[in-house]
Formats: sequence, C-alpha cells, structure tokens
Amino acid sequence: MIRITLLTFLIIYLSVYAWKNWFMACCWLILLMAVFQHPDMPKAIGGIPGLNHWNFLFINIVFSWLINRKKEGLNWEMPSKINLLLFFYVLLIFIGLSRYLFDMEGVLRLATFVPMKVLSTSQAINEYFINCIKWVVPALIIFDGCRTKKQYSFALLMTCLMLILLALQIIKAMKLGSLTMSGNALQYAALKVIPSNVGYHRVNMSMLMSAAFWMIFCLKEYVKPRYYWLLIVPACSGTFMAMVMTGGRTGYASWAVLGLFFAVFKWRKYIFLVPFLILGVIFYAPSAVDRFTQGMHAEDTDISQVTLDFEDSQLDTQRITSGRVIAWPLVWQKIVEAPYFGYGRIAMKNTGITTQIIIEHGIGESFPHPHNAYLEWLLDNGVIGAIPLFIFYLLILKYAYSLFREKENKLYIVSGGVCLAAVLVFLLAAVGSQTFYPREGSVAMWVVIALMLRVYVERAKVAKKGVSLLVGKVESNYIFKF
Repeated sequence: MIRITLLTFLIIYLSVYAWKNWFMACCWLILLMAVFQHPDMPKAIGGIPGLNHWNFLFINIVFSWLINRKKEGLNWEMPSKINLLLFFYVLLIFIGLSRYLFDMEGVLRLATFVPMKVLSTSQAINEYFINCIKWVVPALIIFDGCRTKKQYSFALLMTCLMLILLALQIIKAMKLGSLTMSGNALQYAALKVIPSNVGYHRVNMSMLMSAAFWMIFCLKEYVKPRYYWLLIVPACSGTFMAMVMTGGRTGYASWAVLGLFFAVFKWRKYIFLVPFLILGVIFYAPSAVDRFTQGMHAEDTDISQVTLDFEDSQLDTQRITSGRVIAWPLVWQKIVEAPYFGYGRIAMKNTGITTQIIIEHGIGESFPHPHNAYLEWLLDNGVIGAIPLFIFYLLILKYAYSLFREKENKLYIVSGGVCLAAVLVFLLAAVGSQTFYPREGSVAMWVVIALMLRVYVERAKVAKKGVSLLVGKVESNYIFKF
C-alpha cells in the first residue's frame, strides 16, 4: 500500500511537471515501464478501465507535447521515408483490425472449444489498435524533443536503467539457485515466477535481456575508461544473468549471434574472450546449457509430450521447437492460400488453425499465435502488407549501421550500436516468438530507434550546415561524465 501511495504521488508530480518539460517527463515514463507491468500495480483508477497510473501520465505528456511543441518552435524532422513507412505500418494495423471486426466467425467457433472471452468491437479497437499505437508514441515524442546532448544522454540513460531494473527484478524473483536447475525445471519455474513477479512473459524478458546486454555493452564507448569496470561490466553481468534465468532459448541464440556480429564488425579484440565465456556459462550456469540443448538427445524427451520419430535421429524436433513444428506447416499452408493480402488481424484463430491444432493435438497445444512474427504478419497482412514493414526495418538497420561504422564520433557509434542491438535481437527472436504489432515489451526498442533517427538527422545537419546542438563540437568523445 505504501508503494502504491508513493507511486501515486510521483505520477501526480510528473503529470504536473510534464506541462513544463514534456521531454523529461516522457523519459521518466520510459523508466516506469520497469514497474507498471508488475501484478501489484493498479490496473484502473476510480474503476475506469484503462485509466491506470502509466496511462494517466502518458495522456498528460501527449497533450503537453501536442500543445507546447509549436510554441517551442519545433519542426518535425523525421526522414520522409520513415514517415511514409510508419504511416503504412499504422494503416496496415487498422485495416487488419477492420477485416477482423467484419468477419470474426473463426474466433466465435474457437470459443466453443475453449473457455475464452470474445472481445466486443470497442474492446477489440482498444486492444488491437489503440494499445498497439500507444507503445510507439513515447518514442515519437523522444525523437521530436531530443535536440541537445543532455537530452539525448538522459533519454538513453533512462532506457538502459529501465532494462537494468527489469533484470534486477528477474534475479530477485528467480534466485541464484535457478542457475543450477535442469533445463526443464528452469523453463517451468521461469514460466510461473517471472510473470507473477515482474509482469512480463519470460519469452519477452529473454529477448529484452539479450538486447539489454549488448545495448549496455555499447555504452562502453560512452563513458570514461575507469567507469567501464564500475558501471558497464556489472550491468552487463546482471542482464546476462537475468537472460539465463528466463530459460528462453531464442534469447540465448540471439545474444550469441549479436555478439559474433559486434566482434566481427567492430570490436575484434573481444573474440579471444569467447572460449572463457563459454567455460564460464558451463560451470556457473549449467541450467542455460541444459535448456539450450533440450530435445537434442532422445533420452531428454518427456513422455508427456508428443515425440516425432525420425528412425536413427537423436533430435526431438517438436521438443527443440517447443511444438512449433505442429503449427508452422499449417500456418504456411494458409499463407499460400491467400498470399497477397492475408486474412486480417488474429488470423491464427480466425482461420481455424488454432481450432484444428486443439482437435488434432489436444488442448495443451492451442497456439493462439504462430510463435513466429514473420509468419504471423504474412498470415494477417499477406506479402503486400509485409513489403512496407520489411523495408522499414531494413532502413532502420541501414541507418544504424552507417552510424555504428563511424570512427571518430563516439555519439554516432553508440547510437548505431544500441539501435542495432535492440532491432537485431528483436528480428532474430521474431523467428521463434514476438510480434510485429507493437506492445509493451518493445518500448525500449522503439525509443532507441527514435534516438538513432535523431542522431542520423543531426549528422546530416552537420554535413550540410556544419552545426548541430546535439552533435555539436565534440571536445570530448565521452558523453556521460561523472
């Protein structure tokens, strides 16, 4: 009760402060994402659905931004290509929802097989459109308001602090003993403990912690050398430990792939540390090894799960993919039947795929979504809808990489590196989970995309006019000074 009271006072203060400085208030809003998904947090104020503490602060920030940005003489400087692609992104989400609302027969049929609530029209609009768009809006506000180096540093710091706070909550909830569990025990413990103590699903946390490690690692370019061991190393260690505790194999793989990417393209001197890191994981976190290799030996197979028999093979495909081999062929078959425009939002349920899996494999394999963001988007929106989405992320990667490859200005390197870490981990994790529909777990990614785009725009200003308040005249390569 005391925590909720203190939080309420903080929200009231920040809501008032937002009318004076909406940018700083928005940075605090990002930080508060670390606690507002916690199960103890109130979901409504005064019994009004959707009006919780976070949304209350969010509304004040948005209105202050819309009213005051013109008074402050701010121009919208987002690159025109990104503006157009974001417009199509939102339009596709709206069209997909509209198609679902006009034909939800498959979802109604599914409701006869499993106990589930079918959302009304207003609830569907709120859940599948408004609640999608709102997670991107803070990033747009950050982009628009970030005009100085101080503002940039504060926004980046608050984003990283949010990830560190989430990591600490995972470590506190899972306990250090979870590092020595079996792969099965770790998976089930994380599935139960993390949502009930942190508020996010363990799969989302696995991706976030994987990205957080490399985002924070990139900040080594941002601080003076003596703070590398005091700040960067402990923060990276904490996020790595939290990632291991989630038991998310996609997160593990994404972390390793991204580490290889950074080592090959930027920091080659760290390659020699790889063997020591592997040995450290084997000795101090055997649960991660056991979880990652789960299903690669026949004796690992749980008799309660269906096992696909491949004669002499030692690979249990269903166990390795957590049953995705059941759903993916069915999803692909439906995509081929309507390749251009898909079926609209929630197509996995609405086309009868989920119902078919329940009938053929039992209630335990319900699969309300494909567990693959690419297949989900193609199923919902088709190839036509996928083109602007994929172009958007390719452009983001192109802009970020161009900054990351800079050699002189540390601001460019950090901006590009942090954005690459967040987006690449997301795109890699999307193969086995995630969704391209924005949600609470992607807020940090959208914020660092916004910060990267701001630096990209400011670099263009320097090239054209020779001046920028954010980039400025770099007297020191270190941005965070203590």
